[in-house]
Amino acid sequence: MAYDNAVSALGKICQFHRDGIDAAQVIPAWLGCLPIKDDKIEAKVVHDQLCSMVERSDAQVLGPHSQYLPKIVSIFAEVLCNGKELATDETTTRMISVLKRFQQTLPPDFLASTFSTLQPQQQLMLQSILST
Repeated sequence: MAYDNAVSALGKICQFHRDGIDAAQVIPAWLGCLPIKDDKIEAKVVHDQLCSMVERSDAQVLGPHSQYLPKIVSIFAEVLCNGKELATDETTTRMISVLKRFQQTLPPDFLASTFSTLQPQQQLMLQSILST
């Protein structure tokens, strides 16, 4: 639980006090800690926070040349596969909207490559979501 709270605090620093940190170092480290799973309350807060940053097309969260998008898709897939445990209904709906936007705007090869790195269960779940 302490780990999840620390990851949450780091996310809040990334979101609200970015000018005081080396975002190029801290944001990838934060993404590497996600998704969090033990503290269910904090997980919902952090995953909502990530979704908000992605919805805003936050350049530092997406990374140079969108290099963090595969990690973000992986986080979203894991959160969505866990149902209501790791995100609120509102956040899951927003994550699905973001994934559908990615499907419409990103090259198919990029998405196929990203999906190939996911667990089979996650791939099936995303294919089902994106086909509706």
